[in-house]
Amino acid sequence: MFENYKLCDELKPREICLVVEQYEKGEFTRKFHKHVPRSRLSTDARINLLRALVMRVSDMGAETIVQCHLNKRGKTPHADDHSLRFVVARPEPGVLRSYCGINTKAWSDEVIQPSRFRRDVATAP
Repeated sequence: MFENYKLCDELKPREICLVVEQYEKGEFTRKFHKHVPRSRLSTDARINLLRALVMRVSDMGAETIVQCHLNKRGKTPHADDHSLRFVVARPEPGVLRSYCGINTKAWSDEVIQPSRFRRDVATAP
């Protein structure tokens, strides 16, 4: 099942759509939206970029950033990777979404199957 949640109408093959939204007063407010050429952003760089955007927009303190990067071995200091945990979804056929964050969310959408992208879902195989 494809979620089709907040998919950018301007997304094109060979580019990546980056979005940051923050929860404020009962709803998510868009804080950032930019398209970049896919060839300019590797998968590893994109993961780091999305995490950096969440940290920047949410104004995370140094202690929280450290806790987000610790593994679960040991109890002190406390490890908490929920804010920067990475999830992958498919908002529509041919599109891959990677996102992280809770109250501040950052995601990237990229077309991974141009032949299935923006086809009418009802007629798709």
